[in-house]
Amino acid sequence: MNEYHYAAWIVFDLRLLIFVALISLFLAIGTVALLFKGKQWHDYLTAFISLFVTIFVVTIVIFNGLANYPVFLIEDIFPFP
Repeated sequence: MNEYHYAAWIVFDLRLLIFVALISLFLAIGTVALLFKGKQWHDYLTAFISLFVTIFVVTIVIFNGLANYPVFLIEDIFPFP
């Protein structure tokens, strides 16, 4: 039985990744601060995590796809014995 495993060289632009994380952090904090007043702590936490992840993923998709300035780039995929 031949089972093949694959590996990849993935390149991250660390400065852009940190920038995307900070933008996502500040936008999520600002949105939660403006829209969620008088809620319980778990509502704040749930809203923050969901907004942060959503903004983070959308921003990475925008940079990788539309702006053609990749946050991460898969350089090569090769078989690994």
